[in-house]
Amino acid sequence: MLVSIAVLTLIVLAVARLFDNAATLTTAGTKRMEADGQARPFLDRLAIDFAQMLRRSDVDYYVKTSANAQPGNDQIAFYSEVPGYYPATGSQSPISLVSYRINAQLKMERLGKGLLWNGASPGSTPITFLPLTIAATWPAATDAAADSDYEIATANIFRLEYFYCLTSGNFSVTPWDTNAGHTAINGMQDVAAISVAIAAIDPQSRVLLSDTQLATVTARMNDFALSMGPGALLAQWQEALNATNDMPRPAISGIRIYQRSFQLPRKL
Repeated sequence: MLVSIAVLTLIVLAVARLFDNAATLTTAGTKRMEADGQARPFLDRLAIDFAQMLRRSDVDYYVKTSANAQPGNDQIAFYSEVPGYYPATGSQSPISLVSYRINAQLKMERLGKGLLWNGASPGSTPITFLPLTIAATWPAATDAAADSDYEIATANIFRLEYFYCLTSGNFSVTPWDTNAGHTAINGMQDVAAISVAIAAIDPQSRVLLSDTQLATVTARMNDFALSMGPGALLAQWQEALNATNDMPRPAISGIRIYQRSFQLPRKL
């Protein structure tokens, strides 16, 4: 009888461990799918906006440059031929002002401000041409100010970093090729693609971290540097996550990182 009880106990423990391992794997898989569900639609939306970017030498871009290094989370604003939120029902142009940023609550926001035709109304601002800039015309598109046309693109993407893939094949932190003697954006003439890296966290893991802790994690994820080769940025981000031992491990293990390059349309 004692032998039978001992054997039965071992069997119960083994089965319980199997169920525990299965539950752990299921939870991890669910978290990964939830993070993927945050990242993929956002990256697809970004692909649409970049694919219809207006590339002209007479319009402005608010992007990362040597004079605007944007340490930490990056921000970008540009004109695109995608639908936006229009200030009126008439005189709508096919151009929108698109902007992406991480807000103060560490959530990804997107602005899609539909623009009217130039001269349609003195009370609205249409597309502006150089020397007028996006930052001077729409400050909310380039800083942390509120704007009614911003919306939460996804609540659980908290890190945004991008850099440029030049037509020469080199990576760059400026949207021009200094080796070619260029020192200005000039309609993104030297940029073949923009490579975007993001970090997302599933909702279950997010509740385990305070805003301060998530901000600390964000700060530990390096900016892109020219010394980095292909894949080095994401590798360093993952190393930073693996080395984080002062926060709940289940939450840190729920963070997923992604990178995608977006080819720009041909310059007009």
